[in-house]
Amino acid sequence: MRAFFVSLILILLQTHADANPWVKKSNFGGVGRHRAVGIAIANRGYMGLGHVNGTGMDISYKDWWAYDPASDTWTQKANFPVNNHGAVSFATDTRGYVGGGSALTNEFYEYNPVTNTWNPIAPCLLSPGDTQGFSVQNKGYVYQANQLVEYDPSINSWQLKTSAPVAFGTWSCSFATESSGFIKSGINLYEYKPSNDTWIQRASFPGAMSNGSSAFCKDGKGYVTCGYSGGLSVVTDEVWEFNPGNNSWTYICEFPGTSRRFPVAFTVNDKGYFGTGTNGINLNDFWQFDFDPLATNELTQMTSTVNIFPIPADDEITVTIQNDMVGDWKLEIIRLTGEIEKECILSEKTTNIKGLNSLSGIYFYTVKNEERTIKNGKLYFK
Repeated sequence: MRAFFVSLILILLQTHADANPWVKKSNFGGVGRHRAVGIAIANRGYMGLGHVNGTGMDISYKDWWAYDPASDTWTQKANFPVNNHGAVSFATDTRGYVGGGSALTNEFYEYNPVTNTWNPIAPCLLSPGDTQGFSVQNKGYVYQANQLVEYDPSINSWQLKTSAPVAFGTWSCSFATESSGFIKSGINLYEYKPSNDTWIQRASFPGAMSNGSSAFCKDGKGYVTCGYSGGLSVVTDEVWEFNPGNNSWTYICEFPGTSRRFPVAFTVNDKGYFGTGTNGINLNDFWQFDFDPLATNELTQMTSTVNIFPIPADDEITVTIQNDMVGDWKLEIIRLTGEIEKECILSEKTTNIKGLNSLSGIYFYTVKNEERTIKNGKLYFK
């Protein structure tokens, strides 16, 4: 049984090895933490603030660090004015903005990377915290519940915008393309279009994580990584791509580092960067994401034709396979100890598998036939 389990792990790792878009970089310059903030200005990334609270003491930070992708180095910069965690951030082409959170209400500060200074700006119309701000066309956007405000740096002024159709929860995340902002809260995804001040509901998120994840944009697509599923203790390693053009989600890979909640992410020179967070242990590792869909191997391309939902599941899952791949495939649901819990034949394009109410927690799965495995990963049951 041990040999089977080891073989299973090797299969799971090899499935994504050839096309894994993640590269580990130099650790974040500060100590491990979660609920920090991160932004990008020009060709640098910036991270800081956050807290640790696992020992019963709640220690917040105000240190601020710059990351240079060219040299893969961190440099400590001027501290944020107060110790803070759960703050909200966004950036323009030349400035960064951080505010709200545990230590502030509606106060925000502007960071100037040239002078390495923080200066207060006009008070925000909201008192946000534990959400990700975003920016579009050099204007910043901050949300709280269903309210959205826009910050215009040219006149140092906030303006209330059209309310969202739903109230976004805390520990939600966002990303922005050149023309729109996107907010993911639970399974809900909404697009905000500043050009006409309107909201559009987009395809529901199909993955396991509910909140506590991070998001960034690359090549006009959004990427959502890690988070927690249901309870805070169930952290995930899933990486999902959202394509605004066809309103679809695609599972990309498992994050190769430690699963976590409350990480930080940003984009520099069209590459994603991701780090910090916690799984009970506060982390300070740091990673680069550079996904090229044209460089994926045949196996990775085939995995995108298989979809399993919902995740997390109750007592039923649905497995879909592209028409030209229907054949003698089967799904194996495997315990973490290596034993096969359930086997199901997938002879149709869509197969509903019921009677899974006895399953709880995390399982591995594979979709395979006699010759090859076309997809594997993790299933989560409530």
